[in-house]
Amino acid sequence: MKHILLLCLALTTVLHAADKKPKAMRLKGDVILADDFKAEKLDEKWVYAKGEEAAKFEIADGALLMDQAAGKGAVIWRAFDAPVQDVSVQLLVKPWACSWIAFGFYAPGDRPGGQRKLNVAVTPKGAVVVRDVKNQEVLKSANTRIPSTEWQRVAFESKGDKITVQVNDRVVLELKTELTEGEKAGVLLNLYGGKGSVDEVEVKKVK
Repeated sequence: MKHILLLCLALTTVLHAADKKPKAMRLKGDVILADDFKAEKLDEKWVYAKGEEAAKFEIADGALLMDQAAGKGAVIWRAFDAPVQDVSVQLLVKPWACSWIAFGFYAPGDRPGGQRKLNVAVTPKGAVVVRDVKNQEVLKSANTRIPSTEWQRVAFESKGDKITVQVNDRVVLELKTELTEGEKAGVLLNLYGGKGSVDEVEVKKVK
């Protein structure tokens, strides 16, 4: 009986550690979009393709569950009330059963998925990669070595031609590229190769 209790305690400790969420980063700017996915249903302002052969999005355990399902990938986006030039987004990411989860901004246009110039991808092995979407080229990468079952809080700031990526309040990537310049109309999340979770999305207009 004692061994069973110790096993249950150890398992509970592991699960609690896996669900522990890093504290929010104090990024400067005014909040223009925020969602902690605490509602019973996903906010209708989030837009995604629907149908039998589409990816699935739902709120599960107080977070956004992204499931590629029968789709070729899972893509969901949300528009800002008005376009902005300099902007940051921070969110919690857990790529527990997928190839990667990516996020970034899209420019004004009819096809948000086609209006992205670059994004930040997080893999199950803890890699954080800034990619040129059109050319599928890695611009810069770092490795946090955070397990796929643990939440990591990632922030992506686009200011002028400068990109800064932070993980759990630590700068891991900095670079300059013209791909990040210009107006941003909204934020887009996408996942490939299975399932993953996202939580506490917050977007700020950078001053």
